[in-house]
Amino acid sequence: MTQYPVKSRFCLIFLVLTLNACTGVSVKDSGSANKETYKDRATLLNATGEWDLVGKISLDDGEDGGSGRLQWSVEHGHSELDFHGAMGRGAWRLKIGQDGVLLEMADGTVQAADDVNDLIQDHIGWPIPLDALQWWVRGLMAPGDIEKESYGPEGLLTDLRQFGWDVDFKRYASFDGVELPIRLNATNSNYRVKLAISSWRMDVNHDIKD
Repeated sequence: MTQYPVKSRFCLIFLVLTLNACTGVSVKDSGSANKETYKDRATLLNATGEWDLVGKISLDDGEDGGSGRLQWSVEHGHSELDFHGAMGRGAWRLKIGQDGVLLEMADGTVQAADDVNDLIQDHIGWPIPLDALQWWVRGLMAPGDIEKESYGPEGLLTDLRQFGWDVDFKRYASFDGVELPIRLNATNSNYRVKLAISSWRMDVNHDIKD
């Protein structure tokens, strides 16, 4: 497995958004929530194949870390992530499609792979669950085994344990009438991923029923 210098490894880390959100809905004192309400919400969010988020991401492994600005765009079967580190350093673009994954670095280096998680591990030295993260950022459980989940008001996920990761949904905010996460933390042993999302775009049909 190729190992890169710490600085370049962690400018590839696009997973901990630490923006101070001034507005939003705290979900920690959730009380009882209806799992059926969550299912209705999941159906609503899954009905759209297009969404965009902009925010800040930071990540560390207990010894080293990094942060930067992330823009994530998804359109029917295609996903593109643009990252810019502090002071404009460490920029990269990750394109994910049905034909594989393409990583474009700021220096013009391009690397292709069949699996996005393998490509990420190759560059930073430990696995980031990007496949699952595209669900978690929307406040949804990813397909697969679920070890634990907790719900808050309006069926919003508050805590989730999946694939060995503990995901803490700290805050939601309303975007076009839909509650979406604006701050979440994911931890797995010493590995920590934090996301602070400043803006969301998602075209949702509110008339969809389960």
